[in-house]
Amino acid sequence: MRYLKVLGLVLLFFLSMLFVVQNHDALMQELSLSLSAFGVHIQMPGTPYYITILTAFLVGAVLCTLYFFLERVRLAGQVRALKKQVAELEAQVAAHRPLSTSAEESSIAPDAESAA
Repeated sequence: MRYLKVLGLVLLFFLSMLFVVQNHDALMQELSLSLSAFGVHIQMPGTPYYITILTAFLVGAVLCTLYFFLERVRLAGQVRALKKQVAELEAQVAAHRPLSTSAEESSIAPDAESAA
């Protein structure tokens, strides 16, 4: 399975490089973005398309990683609380279970000779 992941990543890298090489002129054109909202006007200086695409990818990757990290921390806390609850419930069951003696166990469990 690991080899398939590596193969997939190599294929993705190859296709990305092929895309960049074939579209070099278009990706080198400058792009100037602006935002006007609530009386505030923000204008980004002209940057090539590929910088904008890489920046958007990087921001998305960081936000996804942060989200999944926080989700993992939340789930780890939930698992810890549930394990504690299971331990408490097992202790309650053990406290309410009557103590068995060896005579009771032998009368409950059939002998191998009597079953044959």
